[in-house]
Amino acid sequence: MHLSEVSKRYPAIESAITRIIEEDGIGELYEPQEKAIEAGLLDGENMTIAIPTASGKTLIAELAMLSKVQQGYKAIYLAPLRALASEKYEELKKKHGKLVNIGISTSDLDSSGSELDKFDIIIMTNEKMDSIMRHHPSWIGKIGIVVLDEVHLIDSANRGPTLEIVATKLMALKPQFLALSATIENSEEIAKWLNSKLVESSFRPVKLSKGVYFNNEISFSGKSDQKLEAGNSPSISLAIDIIKKEAQGLVFVSTRRSAEAESEKQSKEIVHLLNAKEKKELERIADRILNVLESPTKQCIRLSTIVRGGAAFHHAGLHNTQRKIIEDSFKSNLIKTICSTPTLAAGVNLPGKRVIIRDYKRYGTFGMEPIPVLEVHQMFGRAGRPKYDTEGEAVLIASSQDEFDELWEHYIEGRPEPISSKLGVAPVLRMHTLGLIAESPRSREKLVEFYNKTFYAFQYSDVSHLETILSEILDDLFEWSFIEDDADGNLRCTRLGLRVAQLYLDPLTAFEIIQMLSESKISVELMLTMLCNAAEMRPLGAIRRSEEDEIYSAMDSLEIEDGLERAFKQAYIFEKWMDEIHDDVLYDKYAMPPGVLRGKLNIMDWLLYASSEISRITSKDRHSHQVLTLRRRLKYGVKKELLPLVSVRGIGRVRARKIYTAGIKDKIGLKKAGVEKLSSLIGKKTAEKILTVLDKDDY
Repeated sequence: MHLSEVSKRYPAIESAITRIIEEDGIGELYEPQEKAIEAGLLDGENMTIAIPTASGKTLIAELAMLSKVQQGYKAIYLAPLRALASEKYEELKKKHGKLVNIGISTSDLDSSGSELDKFDIIIMTNEKMDSIMRHHPSWIGKIGIVVLDEVHLIDSANRGPTLEIVATKLMALKPQFLALSATIENSEEIAKWLNSKLVESSFRPVKLSKGVYFNNEISFSGKSDQKLEAGNSPSISLAIDIIKKEAQGLVFVSTRRSAEAESEKQSKEIVHLLNAKEKKELERIADRILNVLESPTKQCIRLSTIVRGGAAFHHAGLHNTQRKIIEDSFKSNLIKTICSTPTLAAGVNLPGKRVIIRDYKRYGTFGMEPIPVLEVHQMFGRAGRPKYDTEGEAVLIASSQDEFDELWEHYIEGRPEPISSKLGVAPVLRMHTLGLIAESPRSREKLVEFYNKTFYAFQYSDVSHLETILSEILDDLFEWSFIEDDADGNLRCTRLGLRVAQLYLDPLTAFEIIQMLSESKISVELMLTMLCNAAEMRPLGAIRRSEEDEIYSAMDSLEIEDGLERAFKQAYIFEKWMDEIHDDVLYDKYAMPPGVLRGKLNIMDWLLYASSEISRITSKDRHSHQVLTLRRRLKYGVKKELLPLVSVRGIGRVRARKIYTAGIKDKIGLKKAGVEKLSSLIGKKTAEKILTVLDKDDY
């Protein structure tokens, strides 16, 4: 079927289809796309689309959303990760921004969402959607379609429960549901739960060849074996081979350190294959990466050096801006290989001609354990670039014949594991139960009725386990004064409970915050430790042997109780950050990379904000000034005396310390110092910009 035929059948979206044809160069529909339309996609049918990566899921979602918007409804696109949401927003905005209003909302879990009413298509994370529903924005009733992207992640212990709860809540509104999934073993079960038609296909626009490398040879399933030159390590041989064919590779390893070390080795080999123009462009990109932070770290320097050679590493320890630069440079074919942890496989759309899985095991509960088949197949799915490649290659690496046979049987011929609900645990149910009561008063029976509609209940039939946990949770919520009985015998939130739900906190965290705020006196160290012990801050890093003496000695001196060791370590790192300790020291001494630190700082800022909000309701605001000061110090990573300086745009922690040391301590001092003195400290251009900012602020 050609897209022009779809235009004739559905003239309301003709202009959008014209734009898709022009922008994407799409004419003939892929098999699963045609299946979806023939099954009633544009007639409002609920659907679960279970097809491989890069097989046309996005176009299916676009057509369905645009069709509903033309009928006067709102379309909601839910992504599991902020990066995916941002990527989808940019893509849709570019194509359809002139036809419909497209908005995105992924941060600030305390916003009401009322500002989103002006948009026709709204892209959010599952957590953001859940948060917004607790604030009752009026536009919720206008939703005509919900797209659940990566719905197979319902199997994830971290993100799955929220996805499941949000889907269950939205089903009650009876919009059209479109669930997008990778190929999974029990896709029919998901489709039945969502009361949707299943469109399943193994179709791929770019053929995928899966194989195992052993003894300088790739054995492929379905095509001839391929001999490679000997000399390098297997992963480098596989990467160099594909670059010589004018293509790119993605290398998956088990840890961040492995990603960095592997990319460094690759860079030293790839650099010899680059032309003069590529080297010049990579120099420019490397300089940008180097200067993302105010004061470059060893990691920044290492990454910058590696990028100059045409390779890069990619993991959660990097600053977001650095990750984006790497992704864009890979898409433009300047960076030839990216070495990454498996998280990239579920992240942004970043395909390469060849996917190389160097490590198929990772550290788990029982030591090194094989990665699930579903995850490996997600990595496989990154092989092959639509519009560029006719074939993608996914290759595992074996070091012996026995390992070759094992990999072949398990990953090449094996089927992905069935996905299952991860809803039945107390911390998850606690937060979502309070959220449900915050949305509308309901009886215990109504709560059980809601949970009976979840995927958990659909899979296991018997929800008695959930009912037992639910009863205990309700007892706690009553005891903490978050809920009460109303005149009709329903459960309703108290003013405090409603605010906790809106703040998107685990109620246990909120209760512990209240206990903390009740103390007549609390040190910064203890406040940080108590907040670091919250569920929202996990996982927490282990205490390494090299850190034990320092951490335990500090705990003893501050009389921090046993059981809070990991929480205290994180609090201790925050204190070092506020003492202006350089990122390199925090990474080297405490295994805290810059990207991870900034992620933890964002969570701590949220917990401190929540503490100040809770204190207003409970009238326990004796620590409000302490909380405010702590938030500001954590934001900038400075001691108290630098706060007046870092509040000026253009002055970070490093510049602020230089200026302060020279005797300039606030905005008045900056103005008195003038351009000449400031220039001697931070450079003329920066000095002029800062003084201009101060003049504008005065004006």
